[in-house]
Amino acid sequence: MMFRTFSLTVLITYFLLATACKSTHISSVSYQNTAVDEQINTIDSNLVSIYLPYKNKLDNDMNRVISVCETDMVKNKPESGLTNLLADLLLEEGKTEAGNQSLNFVPEVSFFNYGGIRTGLQKGIIKVGKAFEIMPFENEMVFVQLTGTQLQQFYDLIAESGGGSVGGVRFVISDKKAKHIIVSGKPLQPENKYWMVTNDYAANGGDDLSILRQRLDFKNTGLKIRDVIIRNFEKQHKSGITLKENLDGRISNE
Repeated sequence: MMFRTFSLTVLITYFLLATACKSTHISSVSYQNTAVDEQINTIDSNLVSIYLPYKNKLDNDMNRVISVCETDMVKNKPESGLTNLLADLLLEEGKTEAGNQSLNFVPEVSFFNYGGIRTGLQKGIIKVGKAFEIMPFENEMVFVQLTGTQLQQFYDLIAESGGGSVGGVRFVISDKKAKHIIVSGKPLQPENKYWMVTNDYAANGGDDLSILRQRLDFKNTGLKIRDVIIRNFEKQHKSGITLKENLDGRISNE
C-alpha cells in the first residue's frame, strides 16, 4: 500500500552518513522491503522512533476528510460530471487567485487536460489522498492570454479529440470542429483577448497543444493544481456543499 513500505536502502544510507567521517570499507550491500508499523522489531529501534512520527503525520494528512461526493464520477467525452467538476473548480479558483495576487484580469475560461485526470471519484467521503490520486503530478496553476482566433483553434483541437474538461465555455462539435462557441455567455469574438486558467504542462504545449505556446501573455500562480483541488474541496465541505455531478451540455455533438 502507498506509504506502507520502507526500504532498508534508507537504513544503509543512514549508516553511510553516520560513518562518513570514519575509515570504513563496505564490501557488499543488500536490501529488502519491510512493512513499517509499530510492531516492527528487526530494525534499529532508534531509527524507527525517528521515522514513525513522520509516518503517522503523513497518514493523518492523507486521511483528512475534505469533501463528500454524492455519486460516482468518471471522466468521459464529450463531457462528464468529473471533467466538468474539475474545469469549474479550476475556473473558480483561478478567479479567486487572480484577485489574491492583485492581477489586472480575471480568467474567463478554464482547461484541465484530459490525460492529467488519473482517476475518478467514488460516492462517499473524499480524503486528501484522493486528490493525490486524481492529480499525482506537480503541475502548477497558470494563466495564458489568447486571441479569440487562437481560442477558436484551441477548441477545434478539443473538438477533434472528442471533447474534454473545459469551463466557462459552450460549443457544438461538428465535423471535428468547434462551432457556435459561447464564452461567458457571449459569442466568441476573433479580435478579442481572453485569459484562460490551466496547468503549466498544457500551457507549455503538452498533449499536442502547441497553440497555447503561441499565447500573448503568461502568468504562473505558483500553486500546485493538486493543492488547488484540496483547497476548493475543503472550502465547499466547510460550507456544507457536497460534490455533485453537473452535466450541462457545455460540449455537445451535432
